[in-house]
Amino acid sequence: MDELLQEFISETQETLEALAGEVIAWEADPGDRDRLDAIFRFFHTVKGSCGFLNLPRFERLSHAAEDVLSEIRAGTRAADPATVSAVLGIMDRIGELAEAVAIGAALPNENDDFLIGALRALPDEAEPDARVAAAPAAAARQGAQSGPRTIRLPLSLIDQLMNGVSDMVLARNELSRKLRERTADPELDNVFERLSTCVADMRDVISKTRMQRVDRLFAAIPRMVRDLGRELGKRIDLTLEGGDVEMDREMVEMVVDPLTHIVRNSIDHGIETPIKRRAAGKPEAGSLRVEARQSGNQIVIVITDDGAGIDTARLVEKSIAAGRLTPDAAARMSEQDKLDLIFQAGLSTANQVTAISGRGVGMDVVRANVERIGGVIALDNHLGRGLTITLRVPLTLTIIPGLIIRAGGQHFAIPRAAVVEILHDNNETLQISDVGGAKIATIRAVRHSMIDLEDVLGMEKPVQSGPRAIMVVRSATGVPYAMGVSAVDNHEELVIRPASPLVMATGVYAGMTLPDNGMPMLLLDAAGLANAARLPNIIDDRAARQQEEAADAQTGVEMVAALRFEELSGERRLLKLSLIERVEDVDARLFGRSGGRAFVRLDGRLVPVANGLSQFDGAKISALRLRDDRREACYPVAAVLDIVEMPAVPDMVAMHGLLSGVAVIDGEHLEVINPFALFAALPEESLAERPRGRCLLADAEDGWTREILAPLLRQAGHDVVLGLPGDAAVDPGDVVLCSGDDMAQAAEIMGCRVVHLRASPRPVGPQDGSIYRYDQDALMAAIAGRRA
Repeated sequence: MDELLQEFISETQETLEALAGEVIAWEADPGDRDRLDAIFRFFHTVKGSCGFLNLPRFERLSHAAEDVLSEIRAGTRAADPATVSAVLGIMDRIGELAEAVAIGAALPNENDDFLIGALRALPDEAEPDARVAAAPAAAARQGAQSGPRTIRLPLSLIDQLMNGVSDMVLARNELSRKLRERTADPELDNVFERLSTCVADMRDVISKTRMQRVDRLFAAIPRMVRDLGRELGKRIDLTLEGGDVEMDREMVEMVVDPLTHIVRNSIDHGIETPIKRRAAGKPEAGSLRVEARQSGNQIVIVITDDGAGIDTARLVEKSIAAGRLTPDAAARMSEQDKLDLIFQAGLSTANQVTAISGRGVGMDVVRANVERIGGVIALDNHLGRGLTITLRVPLTLTIIPGLIIRAGGQHFAIPRAAVVEILHDNNETLQISDVGGAKIATIRAVRHSMIDLEDVLGMEKPVQSGPRAIMVVRSATGVPYAMGVSAVDNHEELVIRPASPLVMATGVYAGMTLPDNGMPMLLLDAAGLANAARLPNIIDDRAARQQEEAADAQTGVEMVAALRFEELSGERRLLKLSLIERVEDVDARLFGRSGGRAFVRLDGRLVPVANGLSQFDGAKISALRLRDDRREACYPVAAVLDIVEMPAVPDMVAMHGLLSGVAVIDGEHLEVINPFALFAALPEESLAERPRGRCLLADAEDGWTREILAPLLRQAGHDVVLGLPGDAAVDPGDVVLCSGDDMAQAAEIMGCRVVHLRASPRPVGPQDGSIYRYDQDALMAAIAGRRA
């Protein structure tokens, strides 16, 4: 909450500085509606934010100013000088309070009533009070002590820093090439390595200055939902997903206000009261879901509620009553056109004006702010069942893993997350055919629409001696397709920047990048290429999921539950859930290593570690307890992420080591653990349950028998009995081990199977059937043979 409060104070002070001149200009031209709307939105935003930050004085002052400005917007009050002076007095007091909160000082509140009274009074009596109230505020601000403040840098300056670091990287690479051409100099190489590390660290840090987790967008939502739900008598179940997604800081700042408006509208207009929900056959608690994800060069924020939805008939009625729509025009409107009326300024479906809504401000501001940063907003309305609002805003700067591809003699980049598989056109699992003028690529009995990148971009396809590369591409909002390119040259971490408007207008590029070789490249947009080639590319998420499910059913793709986890070495992988007995935290001191194998002590037993690691950081280690029908193993991991559905056969089969291939889950490439290889690599001693039998040691008084032979047999899983029991206690499966002839004869008389041991490495003669007592393999084979 301290971070939210500090951000609110900083943004309020910055807006006040810019808005003071706007108020003066509005006083000179009271008919300037844009300036009036900007001033009104400032007070509306302050009022909405201070509610969940517990700043009642801010709320009271801003609400009073909002009421008066609303009357001016409605034409029932004039923007006279007295009113403007009173508005300036309110702004001075809000700035004074913001500075006091920033330095932790306390201020008397008796002048708040004078300010509000001056604002609400008639024009002929407001001027003196406003001057009296504003004067102490200005004096107090001059005398206030400055507190600790954060530095707010222009984004252009950070861009310059990023460009400078990129130039340093290019210079470092050029220096590296020059050093490789010279005779090796260890001292110079060490200095260069330190320089290279510093440059890489600096680039990462400066890149991250522009990036911010979406968690900041979500931080205020839970408190807002709780307070509004209690105020309106509604029960709301809130779900937040995707807080770890990163987006440009400027995008975060621009999306905070639209997202706040949408959430407040969903609670006030959308979700019904418990009584109404029961009458409609819904659960008493409404559902509100806010989800963020990255889709190519865009951040997609989806806000979904299961409320009443938008009544488009009521929107049309309100619009006609306001004189903005004629009945004839309304009759010709489609359902989507009627739904778009919600974006008209001053139009609200609320029955009465409250502190939350009803003034007709909100969705027009949302669309204006989103479109200002090059984003789009879409509504998916289901009357009586809920509303889904999708915001798509661009990333102006991000670092993503990318592949460098070659087509038409030029290089392009494509996000690695969009590529499912890469193979050559001479691969035996690939067949390319022409059907009705279109290309179809069939990969392991799965058909994909196919395009050549040169054809989509209008470039000449070069003649090449080697095979072309075929990439299976899938955007986050579309179906997979195959794309042919000349070659895939490299993979790098790419810094993405927006390209020029003319380039972006083509719809096939997601921005530009400057790789380490210094040659600028365009970043391809997987969905844009599919649209340009008129391939199936479903934008609606639910429709895409339905189409993928139908395709899976047609192609017979079997899905299984899997655990997504992060290895101790950092990789994110999948393991079939049915193999995992349980997940638990294990004390790191219980792990050890012997004879090149790692083990862990669990439940009084030593269990092998499947991934062979034994060095860990921290007191506790998350571990997966794995079991087949007989074997048990421990698989330590860094973190357990979630449970997902994965194909029973990975999207790309590539068996090596403990891996069986790669599966694409939510646009992420995840390696799949091969359970067959995992359990096959376990030592034989890891059998949890061995077939047991008794070994009777006839020479019970012998030291070698007690101290050496008996422990060996117990470790091998046998039950050991020292001495020969009575006849009644002998089992037909017992095996007697002895070194003397007398004991052997006694055992045979009792009906036991006998293994005769000798102390000499060599047998006495050709008829000697005894076993050398230090020949472990022969000893175990003899016991197994007798018992069989």
